[in-house]
Amino acid sequence: MYSEKKVVSYRNLRGVDFSRSESLVDKNHSPYCLNMMPDSSINPVKRPGWQTKYSLSEEIYNIWFCTIKGKKYMLCHCGDKIYRLGDEAVLLTEGIGKGKGCGFYAISGDKGYFYILTTEELLRFDGEKTERVSDFGYAPLVTIAKGPQGGGESYEDINLLSEVRRESFIGTEEELIYQLGTDNISGVEKVESLQEDGSYTTLTKDTDYTVDDTLGKITFVSAKPTPLSGHDNIIVTYRKKVEGYREQIEKCTISTGFGLGGENRIFLSGNPLCPEKDFWSDVHRPEYFPDLNYAVVGSGQTAVMGYLRLGEYLGIVKESNGQDTSLFLRRAEKKENGDALFTVHSGISGVGAISKNCFAVLGDEPLFLSSRGIFAVANSTITSEKVIANRSYQVDAKLVKEDNLADAVACVWKDFYILSVNGNCYLLDSRQIAPAKSGEKNSRYEAYFWNNVAARSFAVDGDTLWFGTADGHIRFFKNEDIGNECYSDDGAAIYAVWKTAVEDEGCIERFKTLMRKGCLVSLKPFETSSCKVYYSVDGGREQLVSAVLLDITGAFEKVDFSRFTFYTNTNPQELYFNKRQKRYKRIQLIFENDQPDEGFGLMEIVKTYKIIGHSKNRR
Repeated sequence: MYSEKKVVSYRNLRGVDFSRSESLVDKNHSPYCLNMMPDSSINPVKRPGWQTKYSLSEEIYNIWFCTIKGKKYMLCHCGDKIYRLGDEAVLLTEGIGKGKGCGFYAISGDKGYFYILTTEELLRFDGEKTERVSDFGYAPLVTIAKGPQGGGESYEDINLLSEVRRESFIGTEEELIYQLGTDNISGVEKVESLQEDGSYTTLTKDTDYTVDDTLGKITFVSAKPTPLSGHDNIIVTYRKKVEGYREQIEKCTISTGFGLGGENRIFLSGNPLCPEKDFWSDVHRPEYFPDLNYAVVGSGQTAVMGYLRLGEYLGIVKESNGQDTSLFLRRAEKKENGDALFTVHSGISGVGAISKNCFAVLGDEPLFLSSRGIFAVANSTITSEKVIANRSYQVDAKLVKEDNLADAVACVWKDFYILSVNGNCYLLDSRQIAPAKSGEKNSRYEAYFWNNVAARSFAVDGDTLWFGTADGHIRFFKNEDIGNECYSDDGAAIYAVWKTAVEDEGCIERFKTLMRKGCLVSLKPFETSSCKVYYSVDGGREQLVSAVLLDITGAFEKVDFSRFTFYTNTNPQELYFNKRQKRYKRIQLIFENDQPDEGFGLMEIVKTYKIIGHSKNRR
């Protein structure tokens, strides 16, 4: 019985599983798989390499792509500067806030702009230049139908982004002094007077009127009765600075679009001065944030971390303190007068977010990073209510131990949610989601692990993934269409490895012998490739057993005669180990590639062995 040959095939190879010990991992998973990802057939292959495109002077906080008037632009926030990136980096503005803010495209009136929150100001990019929104923000008409000495009707709320506001009066034949709605103003911008033909003329300060800024009074040289009965005829535009107003918006760091009938309002939060609040703009007016358009979301003890669109709701995810609600649901409703009403309802207590920059939607699942892993906001299969479910079980054992999780960044690229922290990347594949296994509470995505990707910011342009670094580099992942030059990081080798579980063949009480014949790995063909095979026996050091070039000879001008193989078949290639391993209890097989500009991918592993005598203590 024990002298018969046995054959084990490792098929349907997948990604990494850090959740179990090396001896308990499934045969199609790896306890250590580095710099691999699934190809279109779900086989693990070496990840593409990156190339540096721009080298700037300071940390790259954000990279964005936007389209304005049909033209695409690439922008970045580097240190205290904003650049437009093309053939070269063009400086748009400098002296701005340093820190990771956010950017968003929005319609203002009938035009589209890209807006940037820098942690200190809100900028607007029109395709040519950036401007600080507070320099031209909407001046609301706060009061109408007002008599010279007061009264009137409140019309629009004060704009948090602008010191400028307007008041509209009905003049009389007797009154010369007009009282504004506030004192200690910063000055009058202009005074307009209605004419009989319905037009307005601008009056001249110190000629037609004088101003007492302290008392907030305007004194006219002559009375200004309305020429059209029942119509306001005097409009005063003035400045009034309210300490802390503008900072409520300009220090926000997260944004989203939401509204009644579409994403027609901008919602902002992430302000360290008021972390429990969020704010929303007027309809299609990102330059106007009324001072009453805010909500205190849940407890003041926890900060709003990010937004997720959940059907008709806007999900608001807060940080966790172990007891308060961490997910709130906002709904847009229409009031009787047609205005929008935004109501916030408590959702779920428990898991909260730890990073503001890891919110993304993979397929149809909204994901975020917590201190316990990557979680999705999903529907319960029993009640259809919202639940928060872990999706990164297979990498959590490593991910949650990473330092600086609050600084992690993530995005969705192709079919993957990709998260970077401390130079490491964790990938979840939306094409591979499996039901929960024993010991797991939730279904999970297949996961992969990379290193040497020092991303502090991500941006996606079509199928191209870009990232910025702390030392000012902007890089992109190369496309495999360029050939094997794809497989290097700025020319340097990418170390890729896939290890099997530590296998005892189900009989730890017996020794095994790995046969010289019948052991192989089936490899994906590449123009240039190589593979090294190692054995690790009973916890010992890795022993190199095979190292083979696996190039496909193609066009003559591309041939490297130092590694000429005469191999032209583009089918999978088998590498036979041809090395016997005697008397082991446990064995692990390691497959690696550590050469630049070489592809590498695994399709199947076959192991042939015999079970021999009883194992015993080694001395």
